[in-house]
Amino acid sequence: MTADRTVSSTGDLTLAGSESPPVSVTDTADVFLRAESVAGDVHVTDAEYVFTHQTLGQSAEPPDPRTRIQGDEDAYAEPGGVGGDLTLSNVADVFVPVDAADGTLSVLGSENVYSASAPDLDPGACDVVSHGWQQRTRASDPDTGVYVTGAGHDVTVDRVRTDVDVYVVGWGHEIHLDGRGGEVSVHFCGYDNSVSVGPYLGSTVESDAGFGNAVDEEPFPVEDLVEQSKREACETAGFGRHKVVYQEPATDEEWCGNCGEPADAIVERHQMEAFFLFSYPVWVYERSTNPATECEHCSPNAHDATLTSEERRKVLQ
Repeated sequence: MTADRTVSSTGDLTLAGSESPPVSVTDTADVFLRAESVAGDVHVTDAEYVFTHQTLGQSAEPPDPRTRIQGDEDAYAEPGGVGGDLTLSNVADVFVPVDAADGTLSVLGSENVYSASAPDLDPGACDVVSHGWQQRTRASDPDTGVYVTGAGHDVTVDRVRTDVDVYVVGWGHEIHLDGRGGEVSVHFCGYDNSVSVGPYLGSTVESDAGFGNAVDEEPFPVEDLVEQSKREACETAGFGRHKVVYQEPATDEEWCGNCGEPADAIVERHQMEAFFLFSYPVWVYERSTNPATECEHCSPNAHDATLTSEERRKVLQ
């Protein structure tokens, strides 16, 4: 059966709901679906790679299309972009995020399929959103999370103060988050993506439907755990016999002797009793032979309870 409408597309193709379903897309490069973009089934045949967070199933044969689109670059399906079934054939890579299709996702003849359980998140609720090709995005104070679809995005998010989700769909994305006190839950659907988080944030990879993806945590600065250095402690002693307490970074330690956790930053807490002359210890009576240790997980100095200016304004409202 011949399609009611046949289109040859030059450049990137966007399905935004104007084409009569069923829709067939052939001969494109990468195909990026978004959440709630297909109202029916998705049929994928002869793709090189398929990356999906949607459960694979077996549907009926692909329906005869009413709209057939032949492309030569990437294809993007917007939310509500296809009002029925979508068939993808002879394409390169296909990226299918959670809840992309109301119906079944079936894959035939693809060389490699990477799938993972659907993440427990709503991509549409994310407050930092970036779609397309090589986008650059900067944002601050996210409430829910980050959602990117496409390729080659550079996203920087500052002042993360709460738990957030990061949903990465596509390839070649670089995402950096900085802040304090929040946990970052990362979900990958694609390949060669990088998420880095600042030293005061925690992170976990909750799902990975792909390969070559990585999360990098910046090490906690050991200087933040030093409440008082040896030099500062001696400066408070002045003249006479005094006992001082100070901290020094532990060398060649990977595990905290206090809490037993693997740690990036470990300090030793020393005490020294000495006779001081002009704040210089000229005679040491005793020194700690087995100093106590603490790390970013157990040290009270690792937790900053101060409020930001924005948080102070909210409290006063």
